[in-house]
Amino acid sequence: MCGSVQKVPCAFAAKSAETADFSYKTCTKFARLCVFRGPIMSRHSFDPEIAGRVGLNAAVIFQNITFWIEKNQANRRNLRDGRYWTYNSISAFGELFPYLSEKQIRTALEKLVCAELIIKGNFSDDRYDRTCWYALGNSICPNGQIDPTERENDAFAPEGKPSAPEGKSYKNRYKPYQKPDPSHAKAAVEDAVSEKILSAYPEDRIRGKAVCLSQIRQALADGVDAKDLEDAVRAYATESEGFTRSKVCFSDNWFTSGRWLKHLQDVEEAREAGKAKEAELLKGLADWVTDRHPLCRHITPGQVTALLAANLVSPAEIEAAGLRS
Repeated sequence: MCGSVQKVPCAFAAKSAETADFSYKTCTKFARLCVFRGPIMSRHSFDPEIAGRVGLNAAVIFQNITFWIEKNQANRRNLRDGRYWTYNSISAFGELFPYLSEKQIRTALEKLVCAELIIKGNFSDDRYDRTCWYALGNSICPNGQIDPTERENDAFAPEGKPSAPEGKSYKNRYKPYQKPDPSHAKAAVEDAVSEKILSAYPEDRIRGKAVCLSQIRQALADGVDAKDLEDAVRAYATESEGFTRSKVCFSDNWFTSGRWLKHLQDVEEAREAGKAKEAELLKGLADWVTDRHPLCRHITPGQVTALLAANLVSPAEIEAAGLRS
C-alpha cells in the first residue's frame, strides 16, 4: 500500500493542504502518508477531523507532537506548569517533514495554536535558546494532561514501527474535547479576566499568548487579586513606554520568569500607603467633628460614612457638629 501512494499523498499534503477545499472523504482517503527518507520509511498520518479544522499540514505535524508528548508523559519527562511538553525547532521539523517548507511549517503551527490544539512555551535553561516547546491545548486536554482513553486507528508511530500491535488499530485518540463542562460559564469569566489583564501589556511585545494566559490563570488561582495584577501589568507598560522596544521584555518571558512579582509588590505597597494616608485624613476630620470646627461644613456625606464605619466618631458627635449621618 505504501509503495502505491507514497508520492501522491506527499504532494497533496505539501501543495494543497493550505488551499484545497477538501471533504471528510478526501481526508479519509489520504489519512496515511508514506514517505521515503533514504533507507528508512516514516509513516506520516493524521486525524481527518483535525485536518478538517486546521488543514492537512497542521494535522500531520499535530500527530507528531501528540506522539512525543504522550511518550514524555509515559516517561515522566518535560513536566512544566501541569502539562507534558515536547520541543523542536523549525529546522528540525523541516528534517522530519521534508515535503513542507519552513513557511508551511510555521503556518501550520500557528493554526494549531489559534485552534487551541497546542500551546507554545519556552522552558530552556539557556536564555539564548529560542526553541519552542509545545503542549496539548485546552480543546484537547482541558485538564492539562493527555487522557489515555480508547485507542483506535492510531495515526502516528516511530520510524520503522507499526502504529499498533498486529491485528489491532487505534483511532481518534486526540479528538477535540467534547464532554460538557459544568463550570464552562465560570471558565469563560476567568478567561475574560485573564484576557483583560494581558491586554494591559505593551501590545507590540505580546508573544506566546497561550502561555501568558496560563500563567495569569495560575497566579489568580494562587490568590493574586485580579485588579492588583492588572495594575502591575499597567505599571510595567507605563515604565517601559520610553524604552527602546528591544529592551522591553516579551510578555511570555515576563510572566514565566516572575518579573511581574516586583510590580505587584509595588502596587500592594502603594495601596497600603494610600490606606495609611486615608486613615490619617479621617483622623483629622474626626478631630474637626469632636471640636465642632467651622470647617466641618466641608466634610462630605461619604466622609461622614467613613468616619462612622471606622468608629472614629459617634452619630451624636456627627449631629452635634451640624452634620447628617
